[in-house]
Parts: sequence; C-alpha cells; structure tokens
Amino acid sequence: MNILVLSDLHMADNQHLGTFGWDPLHFIGKLEAVRKNHAVDQVVLNGDIFDLYKSNYNDIFHRNKELIEYLDDIGSVFIKGNHDHALEFGQEHFGIVNSKGEKIHIEHGHRGDFINGTSCGRLLGNLLYVFLKTVSHFSVTRKLYFWCMEHDEGFRGHGKYNSYKYLKYAVKLLHKYDMVVLGHTHKMEFHDTYWQSNKKRYINSGSCSFGRFQGIIIDTETLCHYTIKIDPYRSFVNSQNTSKRSTRPLKPSFVNNGRLVPV
Repeated sequence: MNILVLSDLHMADNQHLGTFGWDPLHFIGKLEAVRKNHAVDQVVLNGDIFDLYKSNYNDIFHRNKELIEYLDDIGSVFIKGNHDHALEFGQEHFGIVNSKGEKIHIEHGHRGDFINGTSCGRLLGNLLYVFLKTVSHFSVTRKLYFWCMEHDEGFRGHGKYNSYKYLKYAVKLLHKYDMVVLGHTHKMEFHDTYWQSNKKRYINSGSCSFGRFQGIIIDTETLCHYTIKIDPYRSFVNSQNTSKRSTRPLKPSFVNNGRLVPV
C-alpha cells in the first residue's frame, strides 16, 4: 500500500493571520494529481491541518469548504497536532504493520517539547494568538507578524525549530517502531539509525503552508519512500485573500478514529 503523509496546512479563515497560502480548489487539483500519478492508496493528514489558534472550526470550514469535503470523500486519516488538538475528533497517532511485521508510526511530533506538547504550554500559545488577533487589524502588526513567520519558516535564514530535539524524540520512538514519521517542524528531514542491529528510519513530512506542497509517499510493504516537494513560495504580506464563500451550516464530519467521513 502506498500512503501519502501531509502535515501543517494551517488552514484558517485567512483573516489577517492566515498562512495556508492555497486556493482550496488549486490544492485539490494538486493533491488529486499526486494521488493519481503516484498510485496513492491512503492520505494521512499528520496534524495542524486546521489552525484553531487563529480561527474557529466553522470559519475555517466556510473558507475551505471544497477542500475539507474532498478530504472527507477520499477517506483521509486525520491526526491531531498542537494547533488543532482542541477538536473533539481525530486521533493522536496512526500506525501500520506490514506483512513482515515492520511497524510504521505516524504522529504530529509536538509532544517532543513543552510549549506544544502539554496542556499548559498550548494554553500559553493560545493566549499569544488571542493577543495577536486583537492587534492584527493594524497593518504594521501584520507586516511584523509575517516577517517573523517568514524568518521562522527559514525563508529569511534558519528556521526556529531545534531539529536535534525532535530527532531525539524520534529516536526514542524508534526503539519500538521501524519507521517514524513526524511533522510539526515544517522542515523535511530523513535520518537512518540502528537499534539492536535493526535499521530504523525517521522522516519529517515538511509543511503545506505558505503555498508549499510537501509530503512523503511511503510503500508500507518495502518501507521505501520518496518526497513530493513543490515550493512556489511568495511573500504573504498584503496578499491575504479574505473573500467569503456561501456554504451550508456545518457539523464537523470527522469521527473519532481519525478518518474523515462525510456526514
């Protein structure tokens, strides 16, 4: 089976602080092409798909209705990240065991640090975004915010995340699993190691925010993998699309096993 792992879309309602950077229909077209061209059997959404720090879920749905319904229709697996951990649906991780007994473990990766991996830390992060939303109607605030985001993403130098910290977290998981796939850092990485003479592999699936399309395709039988990386980066300062879309009233359609199932 071929699985495609995507993470960190950060879908919001695009009011001032949105960083998804995709028109929903354009993203659907790109994802559909990848699925067909690479014979993808299962899409796994590995956390921070929705940015609840910036928007409530209903507003996110109104802005991204076509995309969310498409993800429902293809039966994607939904894993929670730190930005969408408050949702009542979804799961903490997803696992696959192939016919040889090899185990693949997929989780967002935010549990590797205090700020994002604990309830107290996420509360602090939420309070920060409450403040940002309060002052985001000032253009100078928005410009400063996106300048900082571009720096953190590595567009203006090195990214903010300490990759070594998350590598150590992945190595601990690799004591139990043959392959570990994380997201969270927005940085694609690949590392091989050995545990008790068995080869292990850590992969980070990157990010689909800021107009990027990054993901990992894994053959679950052979554990072979390859990357999908399309980076049409552009500055998002002064380029936020705030158009409104008419849509039906929403009840979240995801169920607790993490699969996206239409209502």
